Amino acid sequence: MTEEILEKIKYEENELKKILLFMAWLNRKLKEKGIKKFPILVGGSAVELYTFGYYVSGDIDLVFPKPEEIKSILLSTGLFRSEGRIMVSEELGLFVDIPDTILAGSYEKIRTIEIPELSESIVVIGVEDLIVDRLNACVFWKSQGDCEIATYLYEKYKEHIDLSYLIQRLKEEQVPLDKVEFLKGEIGDEPKDSPEP
Repeated sequence: MTEEILEKIKYEENELKKILLFMAWLNRKLKEKGIKKFPILVGGSAVELYTFGYYVSGDIDLVFPKPEEIKSILLSTGLFRSEGRIMVSEELGLFVDIPDTILAGSYEKIRTIEIPELSESIVVIGVEDLIVDRLNACVFWKSQGDCEIATYLYEKYKEHIDLSYLIQRLKEEQVPLDKVEFLKGEIGDEPKDSPEP
């Protein structure tokens, strides 16, 4: 069954579906090795998932405590090669990056998404932490695209967002709250104690 998934990945044209198939396949391979902890989808690929493919990343970003386990699985297929921390497969059209072993955010906020057609699930960073990540790039790197993504994610998931957690994380990251347009009016008389960038 896992080889069938690789074939599906190879011919899948929809980038989001390709990510979902890959993650389901990888989680299955980890389970076969007795590893019960799944990698967490983060970064641009998490944005792609939360926006249903509206924003396209081009790579798959993961957080996992033992990157060598994932690298070993990918290399064993004969379809990937290692370029530093990035695993590349031209044949499958995949670029897999494991930028960290620890999640920058809350493990309590991660979300599990079921992939019923494959009887698998995948794990993705919580939307609040993803918004914080994009706002960091927006404010400190002056990345307008990330400003737009943060706003889109906030508006789309507003009803499900833990606002106090989001504000707490922004303060921890020293993102000036008065620079976050979509929060104006949401936080009332919240003190503007965040330093200027």
